Amino acid sequence: MAIVIALAAACSGCMASAVSMVATAAPMVAAGSAELIGIGVSMKEAKGTGASNKENADQCDQLLRVTPGVEEVRKNKDGLIESRQWKTSQNSTGPAWVIVPGKDGPADGWQPRPDIVELLFNPPLYQVLEPDKPQYLAYAPASVINISDSDQFDSMTGAFGAGIGTFQWHGRTYSYVVVKDLPCFKPPPEK
Repeated sequence: MAIVIALAAACSGCMASAVSMVATAAPMVAAGSAELIGIGVSMKEAKGTGASNKENADQCDQLLRVTPGVEEVRKNKDGLIESRQWKTSQNSTGPAWVIVPGKDGPADGWQPRPDIVELLFNPPLYQVLEPDKPQYLAYAPASVINISDSDQFDSMTGAFGAGIGTFQWHGRTYSYVVVKDLPCFKPPPEK
C-alpha cells in the first residue's frame, strides 16, 4: 500500500511539472508567433526602403559613424545568388554609399555566392529574393558581446529597420534585414 501511495504522489508531481512546463512554453510560442507577425507588419510599413536622411537624421548620423554589414544581393534566373559589398563614405558632396570591390573580382563588385546556403539563413535568403530584383541585406551581431556589436545593431535597426531573420557566420548569430533601397545616403550613379 505504501508503494501505491508513493507512486501516486510521484505521478501527481510529474503531472504538476508537465502542466507547469506547458504553461511556461505557451507564452513563448505565442511570443514567437507575435514576433513573426510584427516582422511582417514592420516590413510592410517601411515598404523596404529604410530611413530617409530628412526624417531620420539621428539614425543616419549613427549609420555614418558605425555601418553594419551591407551587401546588395540578387538571385539570377538560374537561382544563383550574387552579392556585392557596400559601405558609407564621406566625399566632397557629403556622405554616400560606395561599392567595396573584391580583390580579384570585377569592378562592379558582383560575385557569385554559391556557399551562402552554408550560413543557415532563417528564413532562407533564397526565399526572400525575387529573380533579377537586387535588394540590400544589412546585418549585425544578434547577441551583443561588446560596444561595437551594440553600435552595429543599433545602426542596422535604426537605418534599415527591425531584423527579419538570422544567420550563422564564424560561430556567431547575426540578425538581418532586407530592403529595396539603401537608407539615408545616395549611392553614386552606376558607370
